[in-house]
Amino acid sequence: MPATPQHFTLAADTEKIFTLDRNCGMVRIVVVANPAVIYFNTKNTAVPAVASSQDGHQVIPAVITAVEVEDETSGTETIIRMRSAGTPTVMVTGW
Repeated sequence: MPATPQHFTLAADTEKIFTLDRNCGMVRIVVVANPAVIYFNTKNTAVPAVASSQDGHQVIPAVITAVEVEDETSGTETIIRMRSAGTPTVMVTGW
């Protein structure tokens, strides 16, 4: 059963933490509107300011797209942390 989808418009250069209601094996992130580069991880580690080094974090290019990645969070919930230079609207879920 999939986790409950979450929808959010990111604030520029502000980290957003999504907590899904179950621990998932896979995470899906959909850029719904206002595409901008998004840096993220599923390890529950902070995503630094956009102008900083993003080594160790994944990236979504500034396009309307969907990506699926493995969940690296341990515990009973899946945690996705992301940050963008712009204000894209995203949907996050997992299964």
